[in-house]
Amino acid sequence: MRSPAALLLLLLLAMGAEAFRICAFNTQRLTLAKVAKALDTLVPIVARCDIMVLQEVVDSSDSAISLLLRELNRYGDSGPYASLSSPLLGRSTYMEKYVYIYRELKTQVLSHYVYNDKDDLFAREPFVAQFTLPSKVLPSLVLVPLHTTPKAVEKELNALYDVFLDVSQHWQSEDVILLGDFNADCASLSKKRLSELALRKETNFHWAIGDDEDTTVRASTHCAYDRIVLHGQRCQSLLKAASAFHFPTGFGLSEMEALNISDHYPVEVELSGAMPRLQPLSLAMLLLPLVPLRLGPVA
Repeated sequence: MRSPAALLLLLLLAMGAEAFRICAFNTQRLTLAKVAKALDTLVPIVARCDIMVLQEVVDSSDSAISLLLRELNRYGDSGPYASLSSPLLGRSTYMEKYVYIYRELKTQVLSHYVYNDKDDLFAREPFVAQFTLPSKVLPSLVLVPLHTTPKAVEKELNALYDVFLDVSQHWQSEDVILLGDFNADCASLSKKRLSELALRKETNFHWAIGDDEDTTVRASTHCAYDRIVLHGQRCQSLLKAASAFHFPTGFGLSEMEALNISDHYPVEVELSGAMPRLQPLSLAMLLLPLVPLRLGPVA
């Protein structure tokens, strides 16, 4: 029979094995009206992730994200959630935001900035952010989201390497995740041109979402548009799993119903070795059953 101390150690080790999930989702022109209609699907999709990076958020009033956050915080006990939004980004009247939605008990924003795109290489320049991680191996991590424009995929993905260099110098960190709808496949970027990217030639980058992954909802397409790329030994050492989340299957939706949400699947990576942050009373409550009950004499 194990001692109370051994049981506690096993409990803490089990908790420490809990994965930390980072996701990216092109929500295809997310507006307040779309969020209101699709809450039953959008909320559980986002709630699967400790950090979710939404792309193609086109609501200038922030009311779409406010509604999504309100419903997330009513959903089960996985919250509370918070958000971090970029300004509207774009070159014309069509503008988009990058929006991070994150679980506050497991991560916090340390810093963030919009990349200074002096040469106007990006249609929507990356909105980079540094987050804490509940991991002794990797206490913080930088995320760099990008939604490329299909007409300039190769140029933007090569410029993304320069963003990585800027971020690494800014925060003195090699542990960086590049993620988003890169349009990095099919008609937008051939396999040959993909292999010539700086991000592919440099061996320290690991493309966790592979070239054979299908990140598109339509049955008529099979393209690995959405990607997650890891850099840094510590970051890569924690990688536990990577995949596209096929939400139509997960929620029993027809293709038409799924396309009302998005024509993209979310992509995600799970990092192992994360320790969940406990509420102050939680550890005491866990210890209480392990402490022998000793009653003194009644006065």
